[in-house]
Amino acid sequence: MPVTFLTGASETKKEELIKELLKDEKTEYIRIHPDDPDKLNFLRSIINTRTIFSGKTVVDIIDFDSWRSQEQKRFLELIKSVPEDVHIFVRSQKSTTKGVNLDLPKPWETDRWLEWIEKRFRENGLNITKDALQLFFSKVGTNDLLVEREIEKLKAYSETGNISAEDVEEVVFTYQTPGYDEFCFAVSEGKRKLAHALLSQMWKSTEPVVISAVLVNHFLDLFKLVVLVTRKRYYTWPDVSRISKELGMPVPRAARFLGFAFKAWKFKVINHLLYYDTTKLESILRKLYELDRSVKSEEDPKPFFHEFIEEVALDVYSVQRDEE
Repeated sequence: MPVTFLTGASETKKEELIKELLKDEKTEYIRIHPDDPDKLNFLRSIINTRTIFSGKTVVDIIDFDSWRSQEQKRFLELIKSVPEDVHIFVRSQKSTTKGVNLDLPKPWETDRWLEWIEKRFRENGLNITKDALQLFFSKVGTNDLLVEREIEKLKAYSETGNISAEDVEEVVFTYQTPGYDEFCFAVSEGKRKLAHALLSQMWKSTEPVVISAVLVNHFLDLFKLVVLVTRKRYYTWPDVSRISKELGMPVPRAARFLGFAFKAWKFKVINHLLYYDTTKLESILRKLYELDRSVKSEEDPKPFFHEFIEEVALDVYSVQRDEE
């Protein structure tokens, strides 16, 4: 039966599979969307009015999951008798045993996403460094259509086909919302007003225990850097690249901790290793432990977060003032 269900989350792969059939210039391509009026009757006319003079027709059913249940039932009845010169593709996000499953890694499977994106670069004739790959992922995230769009931009931009972190920073748009990282860096960089403002935004949609946990992870990463990295006033790009690899830390994160700013960054960064040592970080982690206890015991722990921001930010500010 010339009907193929394309299931799973990878819209990019679905597009590619359909384009293969469209290489024949005589093929007519028709898209049917969930909100198209009278779509079932339109599809019925395509199926029932074929003649010996009709060419091939590809019908692309977009977002079948959004069709009403009654429409889906009528559609499944209708496609039981489809002529050989009509090929119907049915796009669905639901992964099933039927049809062609074109799924993606789960959002939290970072390693699998990095492998998937690197493969897409290779399939587009591009080589990307590990540093650049991590930076690309941090900017674009887990939307395969956006990944494809930004790869196409880099392909047009690159003259050699070799993609560096500098190329990614120069060309690729940042789709990821600042979120937790921006808040945590506002705290550790001493940006008091910004940190308080971001906390108030996050408080509307994020559980306090989550905010506490991301702060702990942030300062544990910084503790790792302070213990394992030789302190210098300035770090170069080779330094950042090497440290990122050795510690398994995303390039943008390591760069910001070390005070290395990419050209496209419009904000000020500080070299955290000049402002923090193990004694100070041990004190901060103890405060975070107390903060976590407050989150679990206090009816309104928000004031404790604001107090923590003040203590850390003012401490960074005092070091900056002493340097001046």
